Amino acid sequence: MFIFILMFGLGIRTFAQENDFDLGIQAYNEGDYESAFLLFDNWLRENPRDPEGYWYLGQVYEQFDGMSDFLALENYNQALALNPEMTPVYLHRGRLYLRLKRFEEAEADFKTYRRLPKGETTRIIYKTSGTDSGVSSIFTDQSENPSQILYLLSLSKAGQGQVETAISLLDSAIYYSPLESDFYAEKGKLLMDEKQDQAALIALEKALQINPDHYLAKQRVLSIRQGGDREKLEELTKAISTDPENPLPWKIRGYYKFSKSDFKGALTDFSEAISLHPEDAENWFYRAKTYAKLKNWIKAEQDFTEAMFLTEQEPELLLGRGQARYYQNKTELALADFIQLISIDPSNASGYYHRGITLHRLNRASEACNDLTKAVQLGMENIGEVKQKICN
Repeated sequence: MFIFILMFGLGIRTFAQENDFDLGIQAYNEGDYESAFLLFDNWLRENPRDPEGYWYLGQVYEQFDGMSDFLALENYNQALALNPEMTPVYLHRGRLYLRLKRFEEAEADFKTYRRLPKGETTRIIYKTSGTDSGVSSIFTDQSENPSQILYLLSLSKAGQGQVETAISLLDSAIYYSPLESDFYAEKGKLLMDEKQDQAALIALEKALQINPDHYLAKQRVLSIRQGGDREKLEELTKAISTDPENPLPWKIRGYYKFSKSDFKGALTDFSEAISLHPEDAENWFYRAKTYAKLKNWIKAEQDFTEAMFLTEQEPELLLGRGQARYYQNKTELALADFIQLISIDPSNASGYYHRGITLHRLNRASEACNDLTKAVQLGMENIGEVKQKICN
């Protein structure tokens, strides 16, 4: 479930005329994020110690692609540095940490949000699910119903591998909001991960009873019920034959074939998906990974580059393109990708490992050793022999 924050009547400011702050809120609510950015940026130049300005600018950054999430995070941090009692910012920052897969930090922010007093508010937080259209429900800073924050805490726990705790939190969320389909759909997913298919089906069917159009719940039920490989492929093939101009079934079947190591079949399906929807970065990304499995590094590099053109620089894309360049002996270019990867995600162990072996190839042994040591510290204990060989 995704939570989008819309500002409605935010803050109480009395001025003789509208200023950049008020105009920024108006532009944001109208979906004019570029203008909102300029207005809030101007406001903060004149009011550099206004925590609300940083909070709202952070929300604007979240509407942009690429590295904007990290810029949003910087602004949320600045807002809390100026006013650590600014309760709603913890909710925003925690949600952003979830997206960045920084689950422990997300959990800490959600707990802080629960602990701090909410006070009077004119802030309305609209919550929409990734499978719903429009606004599905509302919860405010003052809401006495804790189900949404319990749901977010469950996602944090699930991300940390604490599945039993995550399910318990979801059960609590369901107790407070028994008609929220997303809660059941997420519980079903966690039970599937625990190989408890029958219990998962009960939760997923409850999600569909509440919302028959819940896409994720539908797909998860199909995944449990279809059973063997032949049935799954047949279902996907039927979907393609029913609507051959729809790129999604081609992409899904390509991914399924990829997961079963049918890389030539996956390549055909991803290529068809690209021909139908060339603006979808995922199609290029998956085909790039398929080319990499087939050791066609030239094609892999080209597709990773195309995906980056459509989505800007994501860590996984930089890692994939860096690997493709490394195997083509484009060592300096590979190094540039791994450096950029680490700058975006400084906790990415694979980034340090690949930068380390690239530095080693460039005869920069000391730097290589430092990177490999960092990779081990971040959890890549299986590279111990490589590290020992290079560091010695």
